[in-house]
Parts: sequence; structure tokens; C-alpha cells
Amino acid sequence: MNAAASKVVFRHPPERGFEPLPLREMYFIYVLRSKVDKYHYIGHTSNLESRLAIHSRGKVKSTKNHCPMILIYSEIFEMRSEAQKREYYQKRGVGNFVE
Repeated sequence: MNAAASKVVFRHPPERGFEPLPLREMYFIYVLRSKVDKYHYIGHTSNLESRLAIHSRGKVKSTKNHCPMILIYSEIFEMRSEAQKREYYQKRGVGNFVE
């Protein structure tokens, strides 16, 4: 069981009692644009904030020579397979992300 599946949240209002609900892991696709050239990067992740921090520190091989990068677009999905399909669609050049 992954860490996200072991966490619970509580439904309110409290007068009905607390019903634990499992947190779902969400998946994101994201588009980064370099501030120094016209390079774009498209990726997917389950932790967008952490992944953006890794990019900004120059720890990603494909973006380290294009830093600093800024987030220009993201989408959220419930299933990893959906995020992967959408990422592939965008990388093929068919999709149009918002700038």
C-alpha cells in the first residue's frame, strides 16, 4: 500500500460524526517554458510541487540547460494512465496547451 492510500480525511459536518475517507493520489501533466530560450518541456507526475522544485534546481537532464523554467500549464487526472495519455498527446504536437 502506498503512503497516499494510508492517509484519511474526515467528512463534515461533525453532527453526523466523522467518516474516514481515503485520499486519492492525483496525477498531473504540466508544461514548462524556459525563461532564457523558447524551450518547452511536457511531463507528468503525482507530486507537482516537488517535481517543479527538482526542475528549478537543474536536476532534470532534459531541462537543466534551459533553467530557469516556469510553469505555464497543468491539468489534473485521477488515473496515471489518463495523465500519461494526455502527456503523449501533447508531446506529439497535436494538443495545444494554454500559454
